[in-house]
Amino acid sequence: MLRKIIAVLVTLITLWAIKETVVIFTTADADIAKNSAFLKLASLSITIPLAIASLLLWRPKQKEESNEQ
Repeated sequence: MLRKIIAVLVTLITLWAIKETVVIFTTADADIAKNSAFLKLASLSITIPLAIASLLLWRPKQKEESNEQ
């Protein structure tokens, strides 16, 4: 149950990070355009690990076969 709660929270944070990453990549705002290289690198370095963590949390647990025998 705790794993599902954490998965939901991480997924919500990941969706927010993806939204902000899209904004950084598509905006024409002067402040963002001035620092675009740094912001793109920072946003991807945050979004990719969050997406991987979210996917790993939603994957079902694998039962250990050696303990069941």
